[in-house]
Amino acid sequence: MRAAKVIPYVLYVIAFSLVCSLANELKTALSMWSWGFSTRSISSISEILRPFPGYIFYAVLQVVAAVLTIKALSLRNLFYLSCLFTIAGVLLTGLDHQMMKTFGSLFFPLFLIGGLLPYVAPVIILALVGRRKNVTEPSKNVGEETMPTYAESEAAESKVRGRIKALYKRYWYVFDVLLIVIMFLYGTLSDPFGIIMYVCGLYNQLARIAMMMFMWILWMVPAALCGVVLLLRMIISWPKYIENKRRLLLLRLLVIAGLGSYLALPFTPLKAGGFKMYIKGFEKYIGAKADIAEIRIWLGMLGPEDCVVYNITNAHDGTKSSSPRQLEKQEWPEVIGKLEPRYVTLSVDDAKHPMVRLDWGSGFLGSWGLVVGHETMLTPKSDLSPHGEYRQEINKGAYIWYGMD
Repeated sequence: MRAAKVIPYVLYVIAFSLVCSLANELKTALSMWSWGFSTRSISSISEILRPFPGYIFYAVLQVVAAVLTIKALSLRNLFYLSCLFTIAGVLLTGLDHQMMKTFGSLFFPLFLIGGLLPYVAPVIILALVGRRKNVTEPSKNVGEETMPTYAESEAAESKVRGRIKALYKRYWYVFDVLLIVIMFLYGTLSDPFGIIMYVCGLYNQLARIAMMMFMWILWMVPAALCGVVLLLRMIISWPKYIENKRRLLLLRLLVIAGLGSYLALPFTPLKAGGFKMYIKGFEKYIGAKADIAEIRIWLGMLGPEDCVVYNITNAHDGTKSSSPRQLEKQEWPEVIGKLEPRYVTLSVDDAKHPMVRLDWGSGFLGSWGLVVGHETMLTPKSDLSPHGEYRQEINKGAYIWYGMD
């Protein structure tokens, strides 16, 4: 009996996941057409079904959210609405080039909305429609539950249910607190106060931020569904337990304003500067790990000719132009090797004193590092333009930097 009740939900999850897989193929073709590329030939079944397992995860979460918020859930209506909004989401995110031309920087939030539409919008619509029906239709068969027509076993089970209901009525807010905590934790992944960037700088591990960005994208749909359930409970369930209308309004405003501002903070100018927070932590990392004095002793054993690669130019006066020299790993001294930079480059400053530049990072994460030269070397001013560098002096003749790519 219970298995028969579960089968329709399983079929729904499979069917909707298949629709999402087909829609993903359509979105890819639309995106290529939008950017002026020739659309690919029809993909094989295995290629189309490759994202299928991931869509199952989101479909299950959607059904759970729908069951928790809709009393008389119709899987057929949920499926139709989900397919409709899936098509809308494909059009919104697939025509990305045209949308960027039209909306500019506003396309990014529209892109996020397009990805959430198939999972969130149907649940909201069906929950609100179901609430309106419950309000307008008179209750039927009132008092039937109190009639003593049950067997003794059923009466005992009813008694247990009554205790559970009483317990739920007393602690009805626990589920809402759990939803708020989940959304708060999700918002923390976007690092609104720059604390995570600072900690990553302390350990020189910016790659952890990339992992958190991946987690932020992965959990976007579950967090949005938690937000939908919380919103609908605020509209439908809270008035049943909070009779004071002013208190109800105040609690609603506090939750919406608090969570909304926390989740939106990373997309506002009020967010703590990410790279500056990382540099603050990285400064402490360099102070603890790097021996500036030992690096200078090694630099003192080098001459200008050891730091540059000379290239003959075609200038009329026959002068030479010099370029920095990148050291191979086996050429790194121990004092630099223990820091494990990605690149080590030698060059000379304006006074022809040797200087060394340590580089971490990559094209995806950005670049940052340390420059050590003679004590008389001045720290260049920061250039915050694209492809420039933010620079912060940590010692005389030594500074850390962060690329603005």
